[in-house]
Amino acid sequence: MDKKAMKMKKAFAVIFLVAVAAVAGEHHSPLKSNAAFDKMTSLVGDWKAEIPNMGPVTATYSMHSDGSALLEELKMEGEPSMITVYYPAGNDIVMTHYCSGHNQPHMKASGADAQSVKFTATSIENLPAKTADHMNGVEFSFRD
Repeated sequence: MDKKAMKMKKAFAVIFLVAVAAVAGEHHSPLKSNAAFDKMTSLVGDWKAEIPNMGPVTATYSMHSDGSALLEELKMEGEPSMITVYYPAGNDIVMTHYCSGHNQPHMKASGADAQSVKFTATSIENLPAKTADHMNGVEFSFRD
């Protein structure tokens, strides 16, 4: 290895170590309470359902990023898996769905109460045509 390549490696190593130390030293403010997001986090785990016209669906929910993001992974027989990330945005909840149709609807919770959280689309990325299949909204109902 020549001297120039060795110097570049050393410089990269120093920059990497400084960046890691800076991130490790960060102090994160606690996540603000959001009742609707807290309700959504009760979904953490694996869920299975038989959906009309779709067949068996498995949904797995897991928390990430120090409790600030809820990741949903949907699996349907014969289809590629899809993910959705839900996260609080002030007093609201927003989400981005990464569809196997290669589009990404962005949604905001338009209504939430003790029994349900309802999302409606605010925008959709990579939709080839307005008539293309896509998700416009989703509602979660919670039963005790």
